[in-house]
Amino acid sequence: MNFQAALVATIALSCSTLLTAAEPALPPIPAVLEPLQAKVANGWYAYKGGLYLNFRAEQPLTEEQWKAIAGLGAKGIGTGGKGINDETVARLATMNLEALAFDGAEGLTEGCFPHLAKMKSLQRLSMGHMLQKGITGKGLALLKDLPALEALTLAGSATGNDAVQAVGELTQLTQFSNWHTRQTDPRAPYLLKLTNLKKLKLGRSNDRVEGRNRLALTDETLVTIAQLKSLEELELEESRLTIPAILQLKALPKLKTLSLRNCLDVPSEDVEKLRKELPGVAIQWKPTTEKEREFLNGMLK
Repeated sequence: MNFQAALVATIALSCSTLLTAAEPALPPIPAVLEPLQAKVANGWYAYKGGLYLNFRAEQPLTEEQWKAIAGLGAKGIGTGGKGINDETVARLATMNLEALAFDGAEGLTEGCFPHLAKMKSLQRLSMGHMLQKGITGKGLALLKDLPALEALTLAGSATGNDAVQAVGELTQLTQFSNWHTRQTDPRAPYLLKLTNLKKLKLGRSNDRVEGRNRLALTDETLVTIAQLKSLEELELEESRLTIPAILQLKALPKLKTLSLRNCLDVPSEDVEKLRKELPGVAIQWKPTTEKEREFLNGMLK
């Protein structure tokens, strides 16, 4: 082997070693968790902190299953199903988790929040696809003393004005996402309390009156957002926003990224105007399809 070939082989081996060190081997799924369609990964979406376990339970977990879950030593858990209830959260609260996501956890009520408030290591919480009337999100205010909590997502849920008012108490948040929930006030005054917020995602409300959605993301919302001086990333979707209102974002000194997804009344020529007026901001946009436009015209009347 000549010197050049040896050098290439050495570099390839070094890169392989580094990749192996960066991605620890995943543990096998215990047999008792296989009925839960359990899967493990090194991180999940925005969470990169360690082993992440996903499973779905349509019945309450057995003691054997709880022991197996604890034995995996996961730092993050994503779960849902009819078997996930407030008692489940009480058990999860003992596991020193950093990330927790619920998706369609139909058994949760406001009683889950006192348990969540005990999770001092929790960094990221996501609550999605929960339409039960027993969870309004008012109890989110109990999480204000969680020192590590930095990211909260509410999506596709029955949580409404009580929830966002409670979110205003979580001044430690640096990231917040809220879409397809039931908030109704487009002024979003709660956002002004989140003085550490760096990343924000907002979408349309799913609160309906006489078959029409309430409009909770409008030009009025941008008046409030333009006052969030700590904001670095902003994502707005499924809304009617005018260019003059969007240009108020010039007041944000730290804004780096603006994503406009399915925003009606923002044609391509106006996007180019935005790019000129906001030269330091990466603007992400794509045209709305006819199918998307027809759907949103009905939802945003």
